[in-house]
Amino acid sequence: MNFIRELKLYKPFAINVFQKNLSYKANVVVFVIGDSIMLVVTYFLWNAIFKSSSNSVLNGFSFNEMVVYVLISFLTDSLIRTDTSYGVASEVKDGSIAINLIRPINYQKRMLFQALGDVLFNFVLIFIIGFMGVSVYCYLNEISLSIFSLIGYFVSIIMGILLNFYYSYSFGLLSFKLTNMWGLTQIMGAIMQLLSGMLIPIIFFPIWAQGIFKFLPFSSMIYTPTMIYLGKITGKELFNALMLQFIWIVILAFISKVIWKKLIKHLVILGG
Repeated sequence: MNFIRELKLYKPFAINVFQKNLSYKANVVVFVIGDSIMLVVTYFLWNAIFKSSSNSVLNGFSFNEMVVYVLISFLTDSLIRTDTSYGVASEVKDGSIAINLIRPINYQKRMLFQALGDVLFNFVLIFIIGFMGVSVYCYLNEISLSIFSLIGYFVSIIMGILLNFYYSYSFGLLSFKLTNMWGLTQIMGAIMQLLSGMLIPIIFFPIWAQGIFKFLPFSSMIYTPTMIYLGKITGKELFNALMLQFIWIVILAFISKVIWKKLIKHLVILGG
């Protein structure tokens, strides 16, 4: 009953973000064009790598599997991507956070549901079409996909959404102390792209780096669900990967609470 009551309370925030995104479709078009250019560049990069190699399989990937990996990683990124850190920083900068903090609602839960509004929008307008296209590509190139891998992928991607939210939310809370978040936001994005395995599968890094990257939460956001989709993480390894995602969700949620309690006392509102 408590869950249902909270769902009714916070659901309008998700719907509002979804409707707002519908009103600004141009932003989506720009992001899609940007991602498409990156996809084309990445495709030709891997095409050149495979053509220059005497082996048809590199680190367990055939060329067609690598194409699927790149497509699914970009789709996964588009689905879990939220502007939570930017949203928190903007509210601090324009002073609207003062009103939001005195409302009888939980600030973190509001931001979570706003993030879910972004997720729902990306799922409906980008992910569904892209996912169907990748499935057709897999069928035409005889890449087998098991139902267990697909179920595992969607379970993993749900946890990836929560991971990305708590990471972005914790980062956004730093704006309570810092006046300009632009530079840190760029760093955050660069770290995410490198360590999440979105551009280069982690298995292509040196062995010592793989162990570090796989342990960090970034790989759990994109690399883990993508490898599960391709059936390259199965059995006990799949269970361990999902457990690691869950553990990082708990850790990042705890970190966000600590940051909130420490910085809310020293919040300086610039706008208003």
